[in-house]
Amino acid sequence: MAKLERPLMWTIGSLLLVVFTVGEWLVTFPLRRRSKWAFRFMLLVVIFISWLIPTGDRRFDTPTAAASLEHGYGLVSWEFDNFFDKWGHRVWTSMPWTPTSEADRRAALDRYVVLVGEFRAANDELNRVTSVAVSDLEMITSAQNDLDRLISERDGLRDGLEEYIEQVISEVVRSDEVDLVASFVWPPVDFRIGNPPKLLVTSLRSEITRIEDVLIDPNITADEMLRIENELSDSRDVSAVILQTGGLASYPNVVPTTDLKRLGEVASHEWLHAYLVFHPLGRAYFSGGDIRSMNETLADIFGREVGLRAYSKVSGEPYVAPVRPDTAWRTEPSDDEAEVVVDPEAFNFNRFMGETRRRTDEMLTEGFIDEAEAYMELRRVELLDHNYTIRKINQAYFAFHGTYAESSSSTSPIARYMWDLREQVGSIGELVKLLRPLRTYMEFEQLLIDRGIALEPER
Repeated sequence: MAKLERPLMWTIGSLLLVVFTVGEWLVTFPLRRRSKWAFRFMLLVVIFISWLIPTGDRRFDTPTAAASLEHGYGLVSWEFDNFFDKWGHRVWTSMPWTPTSEADRRAALDRYVVLVGEFRAANDELNRVTSVAVSDLEMITSAQNDLDRLISERDGLRDGLEEYIEQVISEVVRSDEVDLVASFVWPPVDFRIGNPPKLLVTSLRSEITRIEDVLIDPNITADEMLRIENELSDSRDVSAVILQTGGLASYPNVVPTTDLKRLGEVASHEWLHAYLVFHPLGRAYFSGGDIRSMNETLADIFGREVGLRAYSKVSGEPYVAPVRPDTAWRTEPSDDEAEVVVDPEAFNFNRFMGETRRRTDEMLTEGFIDEAEAYMELRRVELLDHNYTIRKINQAYFAFHGTYAESSSSTSPIARYMWDLREQVGSIGELVKLLRPLRTYMEFEQLLIDRGIALEPER
C-alpha cells in the first residue's frame, strides 16, 4: 500500500466509523427527538465533505502517480460509498421490522459458495474471448453480460453475508484459542467483498528496494498497464510493475470474491492491519523496510490461523492448525524437517523463485543490471512450461513480494523469526500482543535475543 495514502484513508475511515456508530444509536432511540436531529445534522456534514473530496487519487504529484493519473484508484470516494452502504444496512437490519433469520444467512452463504465457482468460470471465459487473435464481438458481449449478472447477484447478497462472517471472525478474535481481545473488538471487523485495487510498485533498477506504490483501478487494461510501466522505465529509469493485490486495509477492508476459506483468511489479515494502527507496530508500518515486512508477515500468520478457525465455525469442518511453511524453516532444520527428502529433479515453485531472487541479487550487486533483467525474463518464460503464468518479473516484482517474508521471493529471515516466536507462545493473540509495542526492527531483534532466538548473520 502506498505510504502517503494510508493515513488519510484511516482518518476518513475512523471518522465515518465514529459518526455512524453514534448515529446508529441515535436513530434507534426514537424517544429522543433531539437525537434524531443530531443524527441528521451529522449526516449532512459528512455528505457535504464527501462532495468536496475528489473521486480519484489526484492529490499526489509524484512521477509514479503522474504516470498513472488516469487510472488512479478512487479510494476516498470508495470509502464514502461503501461505508454508508454497509452501515446503512446495519442500521436498517437493526430495526424491529426488518429481522434476519439464521435460515436467510445460511441460504446466502450456500448461494455464495456456488456463485464463487460461477464467477471464476465467467471471468475465465471473458479473458479467453478477449485474448484470441480474432475477436468475436458477440461472444465478448455475451461473456461480459454473464459476468455482470453474477456481480450484480453478488452485490445483492453480500451485505448479510459480510455481517455474518464479520460476526464469526469477531467471535474467534474474542475466543480463548486466539486470546487477543476481551468482549469489545476494536475496530469492528468490517470488510467489503468486491474487486481489490491493483498496485503500481516501483524499485531501483540497480537494487531491489521498494520506492513508491500507487493504487490502481482494478479494471485497467493490460495495454495501459504496460504503457505505464514502460513510461516509468524510460523516463525515470526505474523498475515498475502493476500487480493485483489480494486485499486492501481500507475501512471497510476490501476482500476479493473468493472461496469461504480464503475469504476468512484475507478478512482476518486485513482486520489485523486495522487493529495494529492503534499500536506502535502498526503505526511504524509507514516507515517501510523491515518493519513493514514484520507487519505483513504477522498479518499473514494471524490471518491464516484466525481465518481457518472462522471457516471451521462456518462450515462445520474440524479446525486444522496451519503448519510452518518451508519458506519459514530454521537455518538449521529440526530433526523432523531433516527427514523430509526433496527430489532435486521435481519442480518446486518456491525453490525456483528463491534461486531466481538470489541470482538476481548477485548480478545486481556486480553491476550487471541489463543482464539481471534479461535473466528474470528468461526465468518467467521458463515458469510457463510449469503452468505458472506471471505477467512480469523484475526488480519491482521482487521488491513487492519480498515484503511478505513467507514468500519465496523474500530473502528476509523475518518469517523464520516469527514462526520461532509463534512456537514459543500459547496463542496467536499472545504473539500479536508480544509484538504490537515494537517501534523499530532493532527492538524486534532485541526481543528475539531476550527469548533465546539466534539471529542470522547479516548478508
